[in-house]
Amino acid sequence: MFSEWIRNKVYWIVDGIKGGKVKKHLDNIMMLNEHPELIAEHQKNKFSEIIKYAVENVEYYKNYDVNAPLSSYPVINKETIKSNYEKMKSCLYSDSEVYKLSTSGSTGTPFAINQDYDKRNRVLAEMMYFWGKAGYSIGMKYVFFRIWTEKNRKSKLSAFSRNLVMRNILTLDENNLEGIRTMLKKDKKIKMLLGYASTFENLVNYLIKCNDTPEMFHVKTIISGSEVLSEDTREKLIKVFGCKVFSYYSNQENGSIAQECEDYCEFHVNGASYIVEILKPDKDEPVADGDMGRIVLTDLYNKAMPLIRYDTGDMAIQKNTADCNWKGQVIKNISGRLVDMIYATDGTPLSPHTWSVYMWKYDKLKQYQFIQNTAKEYVIRINGGDMYSDEDIKDYLKGILGSDAEIEIERVDEIPVLSSGKFKKTICNYKKKQ
Repeated sequence: MFSEWIRNKVYWIVDGIKGGKVKKHLDNIMMLNEHPELIAEHQKNKFSEIIKYAVENVEYYKNYDVNAPLSSYPVINKETIKSNYEKMKSCLYSDSEVYKLSTSGSTGTPFAINQDYDKRNRVLAEMMYFWGKAGYSIGMKYVFFRIWTEKNRKSKLSAFSRNLVMRNILTLDENNLEGIRTMLKKDKKIKMLLGYASTFENLVNYLIKCNDTPEMFHVKTIISGSEVLSEDTREKLIKVFGCKVFSYYSNQENGSIAQECEDYCEFHVNGASYIVEILKPDKDEPVADGDMGRIVLTDLYNKAMPLIRYDTGDMAIQKNTADCNWKGQVIKNISGRLVDMIYATDGTPLSPHTWSVYMWKYDKLKQYQFIQNTAKEYVIRINGGDMYSDEDIKDYLKGILGSDAEIEIERVDEIPVLSSGKFKKTICNYKKKQ
């Protein structure tokens, strides 16, 4: 506890010496998200500012009208950025003056986004605010489960100052899972776990198999990001650790976009930093309340590479009113990327989140991965679950996909994660015609 207190005080003292840049952003984010009635005016002013800046300093936007509404600007995506990379950079920043972030490349080749250092401070403040809503405070010891490489590994000094434990999840075999289990039991200072939903799914299934219970651990909060967290996995985590579990929606390109509220009703959008639109899958038009669409956001703070109406590749359901009575923007059922949407043989889309529910009955599987290759051809890779027959699985899946589905079962010893550390349960190689 004393160690946490020291780290917390040192962090804010150092930030104060540097001009309190992170603290100013944190105060602004907190004020706006705690008083959402102020967000609309804030977004209006910041949008006007970032558009004027982009038209004056970014070649890609130089021919646009600064007075035009947001809806008149084109929706861009990763391919747009890669194809116009130099044109999308601000002429006021050299490469040595920016913080460069690479995406995981889970749906294609990786690409980099430039952020100016004020934007970087904003990202840190966003993280502190949203993690704080889940119970985290600066200095608290936490484990970050991901694939750690020379490219992303923190220095010993940086990890020490953050009180961060970097735990590699390149493989999640029983040796690694047992190592994690032992670490979490022995180190009473570990209070938070951060990682991918698939990592937590593998870990909690192992801990349940070992008959572990909350009094064996000291974890106070769990934050799951980057993938859909199933309710089944959430309930298991609560059962084993006895703490709250939050889903956190962020990306490398921008920062903290939304996080679940304590009641798990919906995701509260970070309107202090982004304008978030939910647009139709096949048109750049808003969806109706209750419909699923593409998450398209405008970053109000990145001047090194302004992203106006950026299609994140993710989807969510638009929600006009919050069940928890929060007055800001809410969305729900944030799901996998559009390219990972699986379609039934009649063309009906089945989101990755829905698909995980369908597979609950096969709870003895260690891993599964579902692949769609054509309109009617599917492959499911299965690790474990020898008690389930191929014919039973095929018959069950045909009841979901259609009786004319052609399904191939592949029995494997392991399904590897991507180089990013993420595990894709669904892969769509089929390009559905709109």
